[in-house]
Amino acid sequence: MAGLSIDEVWDDARRFFVRERALLLPLGFATFGLAALIGGLAVPEPKAPGEPLPPGAWMIVLLPMLLLVITGYLAISRMVLRPQISVAEALRDALRLMPRAIGLVATIGILFIALSLIAGVVAGILATLTGSSTQGIVMLGMAIVLPPIVVVSIRLALVWPVLADRERSLRETFTEAVALTRGNALKLAGLLMAYFLLYVLIVAVLEAAVGSVLLILARIIGMPALGPALISVLIAAFNAVYMSFWTVLLARVYARLSGSMKGI
Repeated sequence: MAGLSIDEVWDDARRFFVRERALLLPLGFATFGLAALIGGLAVPEPKAPGEPLPPGAWMIVLLPMLLLVITGYLAISRMVLRPQISVAEALRDALRLMPRAIGLVATIGILFIALSLIAGVVAGILATLTGSSTQGIVMLGMAIVLPPIVVVSIRLALVWPVLADRERSLRETFTEAVALTRGNALKLAGLLMAYFLLYVLIVAVLEAAVGSVLLILARIIGMPALGPALISVLIAAFNAVYMSFWTVLLARVYARLSGSMKGI
């Protein structure tokens, strides 16, 4: 699996995305974009930055958001890996694979929860021995749990294209995703970091610059409540494009790695 070139895969994904944008973007808006719009309109803002949201009726929207995002990952990955199929066929394939996809999400969620619980116990024991404050326990717990979560995220970065292409069981999907990343973990880590930082940067710019203009325009026309809704639409549109390209990129990474595996 040596020889993965991020530059080559990036150019390959960009060419595919530009060529097939008329099919990919509507699908991205209907899945990633709609999920982000639902979240922006239904999920409340935290009272303070970093403060967890209290449980409430808003949590009901998390399920359709999750299903839409999974559908986007599977359908777009399917279109990248099966260029001859139509959007309707890709969506049907995604829905057919949905039970296994939900199993993947549940398994990953349980794994992350288990890692968090273990980190919390270890942090609590260390804090008791050292007499740390509550804030210190939280920071220590985050420092303990972050590295394994990052490692797991990197090793499972290709689960969606693996499932979309090979349609294997949960165990086989996890095994093959991990096998594909072996020897390329550092390159994938850099790719994931770049994806995350670029996403945060662009969202911050959109909210600060364009979002401020939208808020002002909403006040000018006498409808201040319209401002946040317009910002939600803006962020949803960005999510549709960004996540669609990201899915194409991961699918092309998978195609490159799986092809090199077959050649061994």
